[in-house]
Order: sequence, then C-alpha cells, then structure tokens
Amino acid sequence: MRSSLECIPCFMRQALEAGRRISDDEQLIGNALRRISRQIADFDLSLSPPEMGQRIHRILRQEVGCDDPYLEIKQQSTQVALSLVPRVTKQLQASEDPFELALRFAIAGNILDFALLSVWDDERINDSFEKANSHPIDTKMVNQLKQKLQQAGNVLILADNAGETVLDRFLIEQLPKHLKVTYVVKGSPVINDAVEADAIEAGIDQFASIIDNGTDGPGTILHHCSDSFKAAFDAADIIIAKGQANFETLNTVDREVFLLTQIKCGVIADAYNYQVGDWIVTSTTELAKSAGRGV
Repeated sequence: MRSSLECIPCFMRQALEAGRRISDDEQLIGNALRRISRQIADFDLSLSPPEMGQRIHRILRQEVGCDDPYLEIKQQSTQVALSLVPRVTKQLQASEDPFELALRFAIAGNILDFALLSVWDDERINDSFEKANSHPIDTKMVNQLKQKLQQAGNVLILADNAGETVLDRFLIEQLPKHLKVTYVVKGSPVINDAVEADAIEAGIDQFASIIDNGTDGPGTILHHCSDSFKAAFDAADIIIAKGQANFETLNTVDREVFLLTQIKCGVIADAYNYQVGDWIVTSTTELAKSAGRGV
C-alpha cells in the first residue's frame, strides 16, 4: 500500500506521541523530531507507511539510547491479555464454533496497538474484548480460511503486537492438529510489536515454532526481511497476517495471504471501502479481485 499526503502529518503526530511516551526530555524529543522531519521530507510516498514508521522508531531508539523503549507497555499488554485467559477458555469450551470465536478474540487483541493508540485506554481496550462475540465480521471469509487450513500441511502466522500474541495462542489451539504451525515475530524491537521473548511469555512456544523475520520494521516489509524468513514465506501453504501494518505491507503481495485486523486509519478505510473500527477478515486474493488485479 502506498503512503498518501494525509500520512505526512500523521507521521509527525506519531513521532511526537511516541517521543512523549518514552521520554520526558524535551531537548531529546526535539532533536529526534528534527531528524524525523528531514526523513519525512525525503520520504518516497510510493512506499508503505510502515517503512516510514521503521525510520521514525529507529531514530527514537537512537536518541533515547534504549533498544526497547516500549518494553514496559509490552509487558503491561501481555498481562492484560493473560488476565483474559480463563474467560476466553470458558467461552471457547461452550462455543458451537470455537474456531470462529478464537479468530474473533485474535482480532479483538489487535486493539493493543501503540503506534496508533497513543495512550493506554482501559475503556477502549475492554470494549474491544467485550464485543468479540458480536462484532460483525465476514463469516464467509472465516469459513474459507477454515476450509483451506484443513487442506494445508503448514501455516505461517505473522504476529503483530505483544499482548495480541496471547489471543493468537487461542487461534493456534483451534487449528487442525495435523498442521505444522510457525509463528513469526520481529527480529528486533519496534514499537510494541512482538519479539521472540514476548511470544514465549504468551506461551506460543508450546503450540508453534517461533522464528523472526530478521527486521525491525512494522508489518512485514519483505525486501527488508531475512532470506530465511522469505524462504519460509514462499514455502508456506497458508499465511495468516495479523494487524494493520501487515495489511499495509502485504495487501498487494503476489501470493495469497489471509489478513486479520481492525481498521484504525481513515486513509485505509477510504482506500478499501471500510469504516474505521471495522474488523477485517480478508485475503490478498479477495482484495485483488475487488481491485481488478490477479494474485
């Protein structure tokens, strides 16, 4: 997905809000914003927004002098998600369609996004989990994904945020037992995206192999990823990509990828005829059809 002119002020807003979140040193934040503004001025808008996000957060980490400035918020997110485990487990045990419900909770967890959610908002987070049972989603696409998983030998799941990994674990547990499951995290910290330690804390290692994509970019910027990850990406029978940044970086990729996210950006909503707040279950194949392209 290309960036747009509307992304430019959003880049600066995100940079300022991120700077304020991780430091109270005005001079340090000012230095970072000046560097970031020069990057934005030269940024090629034909690239996806997460590519600018990668640059923004590299600069912030350098200026703050911290490799993982979102560590505390990641731990907090994971603890919130872990507190839901008994409730979600009980609901899944009583559900007539535990796969769909687990998928719903996996999308509900996408609210734990601190690239766009600038402050911790208990009400907004709790609301996302409360409506997991009832929020509209495309059940036709859910069933299509379920059928394809039954026929596949392996699945690659691209993680998004740290707390979200706990909810992804429930989805993995509902996958067909014959599937080999590989869970992909970031190669090094960026925002509150999951790295290996976050996935292990969530218990993912009990149900899937964990690999990283070799990069610190939000989403999956394929030309920045490691050769080993790209080989796994190409070899996977099914790919499930979580979160808005993966939607932005993979929606036009030349293979089928199933995309699960909440829409939090008006530019994306307008481009794909969604509404901000929609819960999306789609695939690159479906998006290509709607745009008159082939995958």
